[in-house]
Amino acid sequence: MTNPTVSRTVFNVLVATCLLSLMCELRGQEFSDFATDPHWQGFRNRLLPKVLPIAQQDFGYQRSNSAGGESTGEIGGIIQRAHRQAYYAKMIVPKTLKDKLSASGKFSVRGAGGGSGVLVGWFNHEQSQGWRTPSSLAFRIDGNGGKYWVFYEYGTTNRSAGGGGAYEGPRYQTTSTQPFLDNGAVHDWSLKYDPQGADDLGVINFRIDDRIYRLPLHPGHKTQGATFDRFGIWVQQTPGEVLELYLDDLQIDGVEESFDHDPQWDQQGNHDSYQQRVLRPHHDFGFSNTNHTGGQPGEIGGIVFRDERPAYYADIVGPYSLEDELEATGSITLRSAGADSGVMLGWFNATTKRSKESPEHKKPQTDYLGVYLEGPSRVGHYIRPAYSNSRGNHDAPTFEGKPTERPVVLPDGEVHDWALRYDPKAALGRGRITLIFGGIAHQLELKEGVRAEGATFDRFGLFNVQSGGHHVEVFLDDLRYSK
Repeated sequence: MTNPTVSRTVFNVLVATCLLSLMCELRGQEFSDFATDPHWQGFRNRLLPKVLPIAQQDFGYQRSNSAGGESTGEIGGIIQRAHRQAYYAKMIVPKTLKDKLSASGKFSVRGAGGGSGVLVGWFNHEQSQGWRTPSSLAFRIDGNGGKYWVFYEYGTTNRSAGGGGAYEGPRYQTTSTQPFLDNGAVHDWSLKYDPQGADDLGVINFRIDDRIYRLPLHPGHKTQGATFDRFGIWVQQTPGEVLELYLDDLQIDGVEESFDHDPQWDQQGNHDSYQQRVLRPHHDFGFSNTNHTGGQPGEIGGIVFRDERPAYYADIVGPYSLEDELEATGSITLRSAGADSGVMLGWFNATTKRSKESPEHKKPQTDYLGVYLEGPSRVGHYIRPAYSNSRGNHDAPTFEGKPTERPVVLPDGEVHDWALRYDPKAALGRGRITLIFGGIAHQLELKEGVRAEGATFDRFGLFNVQSGGHHVEVFLDDLRYSK
């Protein structure tokens, strides 16, 4: 009997191969290897200020007693949210999500600027990156201008993540729980992980003072795994402000750390200052004389934020409609990305894009067809076909099914080939978008009536997702597209 999984895989590869061959032969396409600046049209794509702000890190061992320890000596200091990695941590025998973990101690926050943040817990020093840190299990302090919130969270080696907050209800924006004040008050805490808890999913137990919280891992995340080789303080790698934190009387997996003397922990970037070039929500993308996608220098891309206001970098094309066949191929690499970040690639309407000043949840973007690179923090970044017509009727499925139906791009710098085709006559005339990624064809059929309502596309390129969030660092090269 034929294995249905193997048969489907073979079929998808054949479809992908045929479509790639067809696209290479189609006429009326533009090709660019970006060996020179193509002088595409940019709109709000370069927003960095002329004078770049300075990130300042100054934390580690301190001969002070701000955290209320039994004796002089603690760890902490001035910590700024910034894109560059920085940490002060104890080297430990590697642990995984199959091991029990426990830590406790005292902490004090003596200043918390708006948009500041720091993490305390287990992490992997080779993977520390982004808004949600891969291979980590920690509690996070988020500053909010004179006050702060506390969260507990984890990240797998595949950059899937989960977490919760030390307050009542699902969101701190609507909770009745009062935030903590940055007045130097000392708080007791403990963080424990039981790999057998929650019916073997794995469960995190977090306590701050007399509040106790429990977080089961999302199904499948324990299997993805994580490896921790450090315990300590690290910077949340997204732009922000300064927080002053101190920790003392730590107990890490049964070992006491009183800091009566300098423990000589491992450190990186914790006494440093530099200009920041990743600044929310200041986009910095377009032509780049780099070669992150391989080959000769020259590509397009850079830092793109999720932001309520519009931005794009694109070539003038068409105009096209949902009655036209559209094709594109190229290579893509995602070099860094925070949770709650994303970007879009494909055909869109410049006029409707520029005039849209409202977030997606209030009014969806209209007139686009292409690739949507974004996803929930528990997964990372799906890459999937997406569209919206002139009335804002749209779709971008998340492929929650089998692994072969869930293409995920990791922010690891790996280069991927992709291809996209829209056939207006497919799916009984409704229209179908086919994305080829990783040699597999992923299809999205337009909903009934969408094609008849119409859309107009006069640009092809990168454009932002208009919902508040964080950044991706993405680059594209060797583009061939319907011009």
